[in-house]
Amino acid sequence: MSAEIFIDKYVKQFKAMSPKYDVVYEVSKDEPIVFEDSSIVKLSFAAIADTHLPDRESAEKNLENTFFDIFNSKEKIDALLMAGDIADYGFNSEYNRFFGVFDKYRNKIKLLVTMGNHDARFFFNKNSKIVMKKVKEYLGLKTDTKTYYSCDINGYTFIVLSTEKRVLEKAHINPEQIAFLDSELKRGTKDGKPCFVMCHQPFAFTHGLPEVWKTGDMGEQNDEVRAVMEKYKNVFFINGHLHGGVCDKVEAVLNKENNVVSISIPGYRKENNFGITDAGVGYYCEVYSDKVIFKARNFLTGKNVTGEYTRFEYKLLP
Repeated sequence: MSAEIFIDKYVKQFKAMSPKYDVVYEVSKDEPIVFEDSSIVKLSFAAIADTHLPDRESAEKNLENTFFDIFNSKEKIDALLMAGDIADYGFNSEYNRFFGVFDKYRNKIKLLVTMGNHDARFFFNKNSKIVMKKVKEYLGLKTDTKTYYSCDINGYTFIVLSTEKRVLEKAHINPEQIAFLDSELKRGTKDGKPCFVMCHQPFAFTHGLPEVWKTGDMGEQNDEVRAVMEKYKNVFFINGHLHGGVCDKVEAVLNKENNVVSISIPGYRKENNFGITDAGVGYYCEVYSDKVIFKARNFLTGKNVTGEYTRFEYKLLP
């Protein structure tokens, strides 16, 4: 069976099993994002994951709700992070819709994206070029043939990791990328500032793994990547992939002594699996000189999310 026939068969089977998710959500303007102390915030960003955008107008409109919500606020959100699984099947038409939305806001906010397994599993070479071309356009970076990068926003370093070959679920992180992570973390944390790392896949034995998903972790280089991160202080890792919802599995403390923490972002497009399962939920982050705060937000509906595991505060280590 040829690859094209297999992929076509796979897509048809999953479309038949999947709900259509054609509901178009309205964004409320009555509950805008409000920081705890706007006058002293040093950096802010929003993070979503797993948009799994199909080639449908309804999904495109729902994705744009994130921007409507962000710009409805009087607060300044400096960046939007999208932690992978941009598209559902990796088709050109899906990326055209996704980046068609993002392109509208490229001059208003910093946009950081990474590939997920849905972006890499069928058409890795093609899709990695599509994604990294957009990264270059959005951030002005020269990434060459790499799928990973870093950038500084308001003097804070963001490092974006990604698989470097076709994968089914896990990532493949080569030694060069691990060395890049080490070098950028050393640079980004040298003045005592927090550093933010994003990858689609989470670390093994975090966020309920492997019980919630036997093969849902980063993969073969998991331990090496985590060991590098744990060397430095005040490092915050952001992942998607698990569709875990707002629950006790959102936070994982990787190294308490060095204040290294992982935050698992719920899936955006579809309902999640645990706790508060609503679609459209992500987290936004307020960075102060002495602390970092993550808060849950439904960017699809423009509402705060209340209850347990919706706010995490971390005092920064000197």
